[in-house]
Amino acid sequence: MNEIGVQSSGSHNLSAIKVDSNLWGGITVQAIHVEALPGRSWHLLTCDQPVLSVVVNETGGQCEARLNPSAPMTSRDTGRRRQSGHVSIIPAAAPVWGYSDNIGQVDEVRLILDVDRVREIMGDDFTAVPLKELCLVFNDDSLQELARLVVLREDRPTWSALFADSVVTAMVARLSNLKPSTVRQNRRLGLTAGQLSKVTEFIRDNLSRQIRLAELADLAGLSPSQFGRAFKTSTGTTPHLWHLGARVEGAKRLLANRENRLVDIALDVGFSEQSHFNRAFRAATGLSPGSWRRRLTN
Repeated sequence: MNEIGVQSSGSHNLSAIKVDSNLWGGITVQAIHVEALPGRSWHLLTCDQPVLSVVVNETGGQCEARLNPSAPMTSRDTGRRRQSGHVSIIPAAAPVWGYSDNIGQVDEVRLILDVDRVREIMGDDFTAVPLKELCLVFNDDSLQELARLVVLREDRPTWSALFADSVVTAMVARLSNLKPSTVRQNRRLGLTAGQLSKVTEFIRDNLSRQIRLAELADLAGLSPSQFGRAFKTSTGTTPHLWHLGARVEGAKRLLANRENRLVDIALDVGFSEQSHFNRAFRAATGLSPGSWRRRLTN
């Protein structure tokens, strides 16, 4: 297995990673096949150069690039069947996790982008700005179709150098022409991994108080109406209901300690009345807080 320029560490629940590396057009191109065990799996990727990552096949589940492996899974659904595959642009030295949930296998193409070589390919019109901006999990049909040539074509071992170089040059040209507005549009109006992580961590750190929608929107750099729609696209629920669910999860952790009184737990996670806490907890778990504690500690 050869992983030029990329290091993988902190992996969890992966059964196999196969990497086929080639140097085409002066650009390192990796065709990567990952097989995962049931459940959640992840690995941390770092690279000393910018990376264009194109996932072209997801079998049996969903994967994504993210900044925090413990964040909720970003939904790429919009009420219809999710398109398989996605694109991410990862700047040099950016710590990004490859994360999957109950996936069988993933096929991915990575271009390790030497900036000087990209500039030679594209000429004086090239700007390195796209390679410096973190853009995770968006769709681009042109890049995905070109990447499928690299990873899915059975005749790839017999390609001529000229054809292989042409495929890579076309991918670099498409990347150079991507506009930030195009990337944002193709994210299907969901939050970025960074936005979602910042917002959900803020919610968890402020369980005991009311949080205004405008506060969360400011963290994400969006208007309240834009944020509400983007949050629901990314999580499948509203910010209010996500906050309520986080309060219940916080209560579960506190219930593990029998010295914590139920009334104190209710206040600590933001319920002004124990009766409200009891109703919300039962609605989420099917049990009262007391029954949950007895089941947990018996």
